[in-house]
Amino acid sequence: MTANVTVRSAMQHQKSARAADAPWDSFDPEFYFQHYYGNPHPDDDTLTILAARALRAARITPERGLDVIDVGTGPSLIPLLAALPVATRMTAWEYAKPNLEWLGKELAGSVMRPQWQHFWRQVKAAYSSQDAPASVMLPHDPLPLLAQRVRAVRGSVFDLPRHAFDAATMFFCAESITSCRREFEAAVSAFTGTVRPGGHIAAAFLAGSSGYTVAGRRFPAIKLDVPQLQDILLARLASCEVTQIGMTPEEVRSGYTGALFVAGRTRA
Repeated sequence: MTANVTVRSAMQHQKSARAADAPWDSFDPEFYFQHYYGNPHPDDDTLTILAARALRAARITPERGLDVIDVGTGPSLIPLLAALPVATRMTAWEYAKPNLEWLGKELAGSVMRPQWQHFWRQVKAAYSSQDAPASVMLPHDPLPLLAQRVRAVRGSVFDLPRHAFDAATMFFCAESITSCRREFEAAVSAFTGTVRPGGHIAAAFLAGSSGYTVAGRRFPAIKLDVPQLQDILLARLASCEVTQIGMTPEEVRSGYTGALFVAGRTRA
């Protein structure tokens, strides 16, 4: 069966740096958070809204919430916030120990950071419309519900269980752990394969990245454009839509020149 891919609105790799060789145990999540989310960018708002809309469309019935996994959660609550209104259970699948510790503290906090409050407003706007299901939960403060529904699990993207979830999200993971094309494709396969047949995916990929630095430590990435990503998705999904966000000749922040958002469905 051939996938139907729609592209709206561009992998070659350098000398390969593999995921296992990166200094994940020394990853600084707070530095990453402050650098990438300390001052929310309009592109982040767009990604948040697109993810929320994709997950809203994934809802099975008004009575049944989704079982959602976020792969490579890192120091970000955005995918979890986007899924919260329609998910009764969420798994934050993360490999780096510092990120898991950081996530635990964020979810256990009594007050949500202003940045997450900002992104929650984007989520609420995406869900708040006349045709929104009445059962969608949009609390003023989502933190208690997040803490209740999210389970953080240490695991590699390459070890994801098969066909275990209704929907899956992945923001800036598969392309940001390796510069090896074969590893990247294996990560994408594992991500799409963890969703049940006919389920939904919502993913964001950095475009034009050749690596990034966090608190002085270098981490690998693979340089992506739309045709390369499209070819990989064609073999793994029944349908998908790729949206280009903020594509510029120069870096938006250090390490990338734009983003590619993918909403799709796995084969039934």
